[in-house]
Amino acid sequence: MQAFQAELRKLGHEEGRSVTFDVRWGENKPERLPSLATELVAHRPAVILTGSSGGVLAAKNATSTIPIVFASAASPVEQGFIKSFRQPGGNITGVMVHMTEAKAVEIVREILPRARRLAILIHKPDPYSKLSLEAFVAAAKRLKFEPLVIEVARTEELAIAFNEIVRQKADALYAPALVFIAAHRDYLVERALEARLPLLSPYEEMTAGGGLLSYGTERNENFRRAAVLVDKILRGASPAELPVEQPQKFELVVNLKTARTLGLKLPREFIQRADRVID
Repeated sequence: MQAFQAELRKLGHEEGRSVTFDVRWGENKPERLPSLATELVAHRPAVILTGSSGGVLAAKNATSTIPIVFASAASPVEQGFIKSFRQPGGNITGVMVHMTEAKAVEIVREILPRARRLAILIHKPDPYSKLSLEAFVAAAKRLKFEPLVIEVARTEELAIAFNEIVRQKADALYAPALVFIAAHRDYLVERALEARLPLLSPYEEMTAGGGLLSYGTERNENFRRAAVLVDKILRGASPAELPVEQPQKFELVVNLKTARTLGLKLPREFIQRADRVID
């Protein structure tokens, strides 16, 4: 949010003069997004900004006229948010993120050549979950992993779900780019360290907190680019004619301290490829 606001200032929009921000936070509860979107729409904002697939869906269901800009959503065509990247065609546009499930599975195979069972934690209500799971399972099977799919619907189920991952002796856990995952990243990192389980995700924050590694887009950059789209809309452009932008930068972050805690010796060539190493 700070990156978004800073970029808007550079583009000439000063808070309190030319723009006002009406912010709603889900407080780590994705199920609140529909009601929050309805609240925002009632205030008739010039633009709605959101940072997740769940947020896009909630805003889309709340309005078909107010422009919606997303700063982080994967497969927006497949999820029904837009008609095409070049011509979104409705009231939604933004900056997408590429699915990184296949790359994450490749990384696990590279650093854990003897691993057999690879787990993924899925939040069933998230609209992105189905696409994430399909990509993960396909990549896992291609690289000779046994995919272990663990699904949760509510926060109360998370502890049981993690216990199941441990019980089934997963060799590593992939936590995809879901609002639910981001909301519970501290818990997942803590449990993964306790279980001596390598944890991979698209979230740099999870790696900084103790996960093994992350691979994904640089999200602050996505929010800065979303600010450019918002600026164009505020100046009269239609979201229907603003092409959805592709991510330009991917980052591999590795936590060597966690690797040592888990007793893993990562290949030197792999570490040298990392954009950032936490030691």
